[in-house]
Amino acid sequence: MFIWEQGSNLGHLSHLRSPIQAAIEQGHEVFLVARELQGIPTVFGNLPIVCLQAPFKQSQVFADQSAYFSMTHILFRQCFSTTAELEMYICAWRGLFNLIEPELVVYEHAPTALVASFGYGFKKLLVGTGFSIPPLPSRPDSPFAIFITTPRTPENLALLASDDQLVLKIINTALQRCGSSSMGSLSDLYGQADDQLLMTRPELDHFGPRHSHYLGVEVMAAASAPVWPCSEGPKVFGYLNVFPSLEMLLQALQASSVCALLYIRGLPGELRNAYTGDCLKFLDDLLDLRLVAQQADVVISNGSHNTVAHFLQSGVPQLIVPMHQEQLFVGLRLHEQGCAVLAYQDQPDYASEVKEMINSKTLKERSLAMAGQCALLPKIDRSCHIHNVINRLLN
Repeated sequence: MFIWEQGSNLGHLSHLRSPIQAAIEQGHEVFLVARELQGIPTVFGNLPIVCLQAPFKQSQVFADQSAYFSMTHILFRQCFSTTAELEMYICAWRGLFNLIEPELVVYEHAPTALVASFGYGFKKLLVGTGFSIPPLPSRPDSPFAIFITTPRTPENLALLASDDQLVLKIINTALQRCGSSSMGSLSDLYGQADDQLLMTRPELDHFGPRHSHYLGVEVMAAASAPVWPCSEGPKVFGYLNVFPSLEMLLQALQASSVCALLYIRGLPGELRNAYTGDCLKFLDDLLDLRLVAQQADVVISNGSHNTVAHFLQSGVPQLIVPMHQEQLFVGLRLHEQGCAVLAYQDQPDYASEVKEMINSKTLKERSLAMAGQCALLPKIDRSCHIHNVINRLLN
């Protein structure tokens, strides 16, 4: 049974592709319980899997994510906020567990499902990036999964310890009402897992490097080759979602005389018509990113983990405009290492950032150096490792 609960778009599903393929090749029946069903055909094609809709919090009150200091705040804001609410989700998830009767459950960013799993005897495997598999605290009394942007002041640490206890009380009260034993700490939420598949690189771990096996990122599926709109100017590839100051970025690109191919989800027709030109072209379908990495001088994205990782190990400088906290952490990690220019989604203009990404020799040198470091890291046979983990857990 494979679960995806939190997040959006295809990245989370793509992390489940290799484990699902391995389970099918080993002869197991596979159930996929997913937050969003529309991307399943794109990622899994005709693989023989049974697909079900995941229960998840659908009435989120969106707040300024800069106020989130740790994963505890994500749990409280995006997963469950009251005991009664959590109890409902536990019942829904346990209904699925009892229906499917899994021997192994694989979790991709699925914290509420992990709460519901507490006390069950089936094997548990975590899959995903550093953000969806937070590291366990080094000490039992340390706050749970503090974000890299959170100042470690005594006041903040005391606040986080208090918030941990509040969320732990919500969890334990709901578990007790459902007839289950209590957790000793929030670390038990992820500590109950039998193993994990960390699908990232140490340079991009949202919480910083940790002592663990990093499996890298999924190889991008083949697609169309890039056809650049003009032969002059630096080649810029954009892979973006619509954000508040998108038009300001388009203005800066237009003014900089670059040769740009832009894939922008949800792009309004009026923006497309206004900025399409001889050297700026909008795409309807995503390109083969491996070929893009061989040809592009710069890449612009919102900081989607798999996209950033792909171009990082290809040595392509990046401009990152994050739209939420998870993407911000990726951008910060890359910016710290000199491989990316970091901008924000509500800036009045992007002229200086576009100029830097195009002209900075240091940015190019650091990006190439980082790609060289990536190439020197010990290689793990990803497919073999995943097969071995699943086989060990089920035998």
